[in-house]
Amino acid sequence: MAKKLKIRNPNTIMNEGPTVIGMMSAVIERGGSIDTAVRDVAKNGPERSAALFRTIVVMADTRQIPDISSGLSRLLTELPAEATAFRRSLHMVTAAAASSDKSERKRMLGEASDISLNGLKEIGENYSTSLNIPCMMIFGLGIMVPMVLMSILPMLSLGGIFGSSSITAGPIVIVTLVLIPAVILSLIFSVKEKNPFMKPSSNVDLKYILPALSAVPAAFAVYTLTGDIQMSLVAAALVSGAAMFAYVVPYVRSEKTREKQEMLLQDSVFELGNRLIAGENFETSIVKAIGARAECSGVADSVYREMGICRGDACSAIKGSIGKISSRLSDVFCDVYRCSLKDARDAGRLAVSVGRQIQDQDSVRKGIKNKLKSMTDMMTGTAAVFAPMVLGMSVAMLGPISRVVDGVDMSNTSVILSAYLVELCLLIAVLTSFLNGKVDIRDIIFRLGIMLPVSMIVFMLSSNIGL
Repeated sequence: MAKKLKIRNPNTIMNEGPTVIGMMSAVIERGGSIDTAVRDVAKNGPERSAALFRTIVVMADTRQIPDISSGLSRLLTELPAEATAFRRSLHMVTAAAASSDKSERKRMLGEASDISLNGLKEIGENYSTSLNIPCMMIFGLGIMVPMVLMSILPMLSLGGIFGSSSITAGPIVIVTLVLIPAVILSLIFSVKEKNPFMKPSSNVDLKYILPALSAVPAAFAVYTLTGDIQMSLVAAALVSGAAMFAYVVPYVRSEKTREKQEMLLQDSVFELGNRLIAGENFETSIVKAIGARAECSGVADSVYREMGICRGDACSAIKGSIGKISSRLSDVFCDVYRCSLKDARDAGRLAVSVGRQIQDQDSVRKGIKNKLKSMTDMMTGTAAVFAPMVLGMSVAMLGPISRVVDGVDMSNTSVILSAYLVELCLLIAVLTSFLNGKVDIRDIIFRLGIMLPVSMIVFMLSSNIGL
């Protein structure tokens, strides 16, 4: 198993820990064994944890190990030290599965959930703290270094500090448009690799880049009319930014609606549990519990229709109607349904317990997200407002000097800085998307579509102060 256990970032396993513990607890609470719990995670669990648990199941089924319990024990011993909370919580779940006392089993499962949640809080705090240095480096590289290269160095060269030869534009352009973005990009990917909340799945559909091609005709048209390279570049940025923003807005709206419905469905798990405990049947309870919220009335109607034509396969009906909103919650509703076939009131208690676990996890993740939000807002503000304002004002202050002093040519500075700001907006869009745990080109394009036009407008206004 040692050769097959590959965990590049133990914190990703810690991030999935509360979900894994919640799934295993749900199985054990309804009378299942540790073997059933492991198989459930292997089949329906979070991607990285499911891969580890599938290794155990395959080795047990092929007789490479005596049974699943021994495979789980071996897995726990081979987990790295950084995953201590995940290991401890799994030990508690294993002990709870072996207990014959229901109250003791419930207590140990609750303790396992608390341990995994505390571990999640810890890695969230550690990660948010670790962002200070790389983000400050990106901040400094993104603003101060270009300002020094494009503004101060030519003035120092004029004063003879570099000897008789002056600094040419070529090396400055290479550093500004190639080396600095390359260093920032390497920092961004280092941040991504350390992010324990990165979703393993990604969307890199290149069709969302197509609106950016509108920059070409816009730049050509403006250059034909004005002959000004900077105006052409600014027009291209404004048009392509607006086009990208308009193209992905429908996706963003639908995603926000889905996220809101997912949050409300989490509350519906509680409502379902209370109705089952009161004696209602599952089919009636789930429709009423979901339909109690106006935003989910369409989902409730979908569940009702699917239930009517499912021919007894309620799980397929649930997955067909709720799975497109949240596969995790559809699995929860299916678990409650299967339990209700034996005892509706036990299924109700299971739903209440699982609903509480989901809300606890959601509360912890919201707290972590709020801590990261200040960092993402700062980086977005840097690319959209602060960087173009500082660089634009630098150009504005040096403009009069270039007109009265021979040897200082600032004619290309605005063009180079405009191109650099386009690169900076793209890099910060990628960074903020990664900070939110997404590798989704739609999210990146949406952020770029907001920042790019604002950045160009701020730069143009700042660089033309006093003209």
